[in-house]
Amino acid sequence: MYKHTISRLPIKEKIAYCERLIESLRFQLAHSCPKKDLDHFKILLSAAQSELSNLISDR
Repeated sequence: MYKHTISRLPIKEKIAYCERLIESLRFQLAHSCPKKDLDHFKILLSAAQSELSNLISDR
């Protein structure tokens, strides 16, 4: 989804998307995250944090 949709947005919207995704993933990990999804959510969180860092440094 990111590659085909989010990547076409202006940088401010990309940053906002990553921030919302990180917040959502942290909530899931802290609360009711099913054990089967734990590794997937951790990978997504790491990727979103990395992307956010890249977006901020590219400003």
